[in-house]
Amino acid sequence: MTRRRYRPDASGRLHLVLVPLAALWLVPIVMTLGLSLLPRSNPKTTALGLLPESPSLSNYVEIWQGNPILGHLLNSVIISVPSIALTILFGSMSAFALARLRVPLKAVIFGALTLALILPMSSIIVSTFKILQSLGLYNNLLGLVLVYTALGLPFAVIIIRTAFLAIPNETYEAALIDGANRWTIYWKLYLPLARPALSVVVIWQLMMTWNDFLLPLVTLSDNALKPLTLVPLAYRGTFLSQPGALFAILVLISVPIVAVFLAVQRYLVNGLAGAVK
Repeated sequence: MTRRRYRPDASGRLHLVLVPLAALWLVPIVMTLGLSLLPRSNPKTTALGLLPESPSLSNYVEIWQGNPILGHLLNSVIISVPSIALTILFGSMSAFALARLRVPLKAVIFGALTLALILPMSSIIVSTFKILQSLGLYNNLLGLVLVYTALGLPFAVIIIRTAFLAIPNETYEAALIDGANRWTIYWKLYLPLARPALSVVVIWQLMMTWNDFLLPLVTLSDNALKPLTLVPLAYRGTFLSQPGALFAILVLISVPIVAVFLAVQRYLVNGLAGAVK
């Protein structure tokens, strides 16, 4: 009786490659979490320097009580939440118009949106700074909200328009025949059906606004207005001498992104699949 040799299929071979890569990708995350628990009283580490010898939550207590972290957290929320809401509102309205209404120069508009996605942030930072200065919105959180909304709209329109086009045109025509106006069709029919695409836009916009470093650095000079991402720089004299506190701030910056991702992950894959179609 001959013994059959096990030969992994394509999926198995792929996992043999992806599992080590995933483990390697997790190393910085484990290191950040571990060092955020590194107390000043015992700065010794173990496990190749990834974990503290005696973990403690003292760094989180210290940054919360001894520094205005709550104010910077609120600044990040004030910047991100309105920007996400405005991007979803204006992006979905524009997407509905491009998908179902008669709009002149549709191809030109869509091409301009695609071009806007290609432009790097560094290429528009100077013009953005001058525009905010001329409008009196320099060193103002409202200015950042408007800039982030403008930057997020091209991606939002493209993704949501793709989702709207996937809805059969007969559904739109049937709603018109039943007496629904275009606003009702958009608000009560198309938006609920496009929840996966909206989830993709929410994640994209949140990552851009919450994690961005360059725009707040250039457009905000007052430390009291700076978001969480600028805290290590704004208080570098304090935190650079306390690596545990610095890593605790980095963990605090990451928590909202992870929480929102977990909340909308069931829609995310469907939304991205629809965008590819």
